[in-house]
Amino acid sequence: MAVNRQLWNEYRVTWEEFSRQLDALQRLVETGARDRIEGALLNVEKARVAHNEARDRLAAHLTGEIDMVTDELPEQERVRKTARLLWEFSGKPHGTAENDWLRAEKLVRAARA
Repeated sequence: MAVNRQLWNEYRVTWEEFSRQLDALQRLVETGARDRIEGALLNVEKARVAHNEARDRLAAHLTGEIDMVTDELPEQERVRKTARLLWEFSGKPHGTAENDWLRAEKLVRAARA
């Protein structure tokens, strides 16, 4: 029972952190602080990874399964979504696709490190 409580607590704490990071990103977007958005996106991605790992551990414990298949998006899809966010947050400028993609790759990989 203690492990179950610990896993639930970890799940809750990581969810709260993910939520805080999303709120911080939203505030930056609303205030137009575009120069800080990349760092905020990295924080969101790190928090998402931590939460998904906590979720998967809890789910594995609850179902008794050791090797669960997760709904985790493939890395390329995470990069694509992050690149799109970078582009949108920058005001959708023309001709930045390659740069946005490279920045997104760095963010996604850094979040997993």
